[in-house]
Amino acid sequence: MDIDQYTQDINAVLGPSDRLHGYYAIQRDKRQEPTLQGNTIPGFGDTRQARRQIFTLNQIHTFSPNLVNEFRFGFNRIHITFTPNVQVNPVDFGINNGIREPIGLPQITIGGIGLNFGGPAGFPQGRGDTTVVFSDTASYLRGDHSLRLGGEFRRFYNNNFAKNIGTFTFANVDSFLRGEANAFTVTLGDVSSAIATGALGLFIQDTYKARPNLTFELGFRYDLFTTPTERFNRFVVFDPVSGSLVRIGSGIDELYEAKKTNFQPRLGLVWDPFKDGKTAVRVAYAILADQPVTNSVTPTAANPPLATPLTFTGTIRFDNAVTVARAAGLAPGTINHDFNNAYVQSWNLNIQRELTPTLGVMVGYVGSKGTHLRIARNINQIRNGVRIYPTLSATSPILPGSAVGNITMVDSAGNSSYNALWVSVTKRLSKGLQFNASYTWSKSIDYNSLSSQGVVVQDSFNIRNDRGLSDFDARNRFVISWIYELPLRGNRLLEGWQISGITQLQSGNPVNILAGNALAIPGTSIGAANVAAFTGVASIRPDVVGKVTVTGNPNQWFSPVVCDPRDPRGCPSGAAFVLPVSLDGTRTVFHFGNLGRNVIIGPGFNNTDFSLLKTTRLTETVKLQFRAEFFDIFNHANFGQPGRVAQVGSTVFGRISNTRFPPGDSGSSRQVQFALKLLF
Repeated sequence: MDIDQYTQDINAVLGPSDRLHGYYAIQRDKRQEPTLQGNTIPGFGDTRQARRQIFTLNQIHTFSPNLVNEFRFGFNRIHITFTPNVQVNPVDFGINNGIREPIGLPQITIGGIGLNFGGPAGFPQGRGDTTVVFSDTASYLRGDHSLRLGGEFRRFYNNNFAKNIGTFTFANVDSFLRGEANAFTVTLGDVSSAIATGALGLFIQDTYKARPNLTFELGFRYDLFTTPTERFNRFVVFDPVSGSLVRIGSGIDELYEAKKTNFQPRLGLVWDPFKDGKTAVRVAYAILADQPVTNSVTPTAANPPLATPLTFTGTIRFDNAVTVARAAGLAPGTINHDFNNAYVQSWNLNIQRELTPTLGVMVGYVGSKGTHLRIARNINQIRNGVRIYPTLSATSPILPGSAVGNITMVDSAGNSSYNALWVSVTKRLSKGLQFNASYTWSKSIDYNSLSSQGVVVQDSFNIRNDRGLSDFDARNRFVISWIYELPLRGNRLLEGWQISGITQLQSGNPVNILAGNALAIPGTSIGAANVAAFTGVASIRPDVVGKVTVTGNPNQWFSPVVCDPRDPRGCPSGAAFVLPVSLDGTRTVFHFGNLGRNVIIGPGFNNTDFSLLKTTRLTETVKLQFRAEFFDIFNHANFGQPGRVAQVGSTVFGRISNTRFPPGDSGSSRQVQFALKLLF
């Protein structure tokens, strides 16, 4: 990685009542990411070049001892490009995916062995983002009240360009050798967009000291988030009412109506019940609105007639991919015309107590509830054997009567909940020792944990079926950090020694078991229609028919036996999972698996970092400092997640093949570094 960075910081006193501060920074970097996009074979991946800038200017004016005003202006800008490291023309390799220029191979995934090369999919691409912010806050003191009121205006400009070299998915090595993929995606055309959106926020907050031992925090905020617009009217959406593709500005005025009811009260109190300054009870509740990010609408600039998104699930080859996918139908992206921005309700209660002058303890409860969270679903999922929209309507302004496949709609029907017990103990420095220890017992539940994913729900018309543990849920987490100055005295060799450490213990995160590519097994008559019914086979979970045992062995983290009901030999003994398929004559019929989302827990995390510091005074003003740092000092193996695709015959299902973090990162293995510093 190459990085160049420059900064400038200026402070100025303009008079007895005015102070000015300005800051500017620019960074240029270039780096290669060989595996970040899923590639497992060296030589692929992408190269990223970026330029980032930030500027802030704030002016503080004092009107009186009781009234101060602060005005701020700022902008930040990022320009970044993502370019495949391998830039070849797919045509030269006999690949007919609609791409006829040297921008890269399609990204190819081979199931059963975890092989991934080509691409990365969705590249080359790039963007230039600029955010401009104006804000003003006035602070006023009057009696027992401390008031703050003000507002903020933000304008965000998001310019994008992208080409897509597509993806091919193969069930296993044999399928790859035969050239029979079971899934293909590509977006034809050069996709670009120039998006703008804004936000206006107003707030008032009062810190009211009702009594010497009781303080209230009372606040209110209002936010208006504008609907994104595109400078050249490139947004094209699917209208479910008419079954048509419609360009914004031609029949539909805007993507969705901006929500105008983002009222956000903030309430809190701090109470010292014994009036001795040793106990504090804190209670708080707030509603916080979230501004939708623009990548929720950028897919609408990749729809016909501007571009052509295609997807196909079923038997497909390199040499006929684009022909078969075109016949299967368009795969447009859209956003719900009733889309709502998300908001979170957050509340907490905690009690702090000083046990000794240097030792304190805190016990707290924290909770939150997310509503109208972003989630993607396929509104053209096959139901009862047919698609809801087999073709665009005859009156569609764009491509009337054209065949339609999956339609990915960004919706706001998700929700989440989080509850946690939090205990911490803090010891301030005394007798050379200080530490902070905390324990969290928590549970997080949602429908989907990463809003920018594609369709991950099993049934797009029953998204509650995917309600389960969040991908990041960790039931137990303990952290302790400490510093101890050794009480050695006598000479320069004995004095100045210090040791410190950080230990993290955390239970594992959930693993979502999927049926995935196993549904497309060679030798069965799987047509595009019945496979595509399930929004990309990767989101379907298997049936569970036996006890699933977590062994804790990285070679087989849980019982892996998978049964295919289409196998005339029947299910093997001890099978825990059954693929959600059956045979109707020679036709494969699918159903939604009964295994819940995220019901298996992966490996935990255990890491201790340790450091040894020796400071030697050479003169009154010069010191020599030696430092030795040991990351993961006990070399504890912190495993990654086990393979989660329940594929018959797979050698990676249930097996762990990587550490939690990439080699070289903290927590992946023991690493030692030394430093020598001269202080003067």
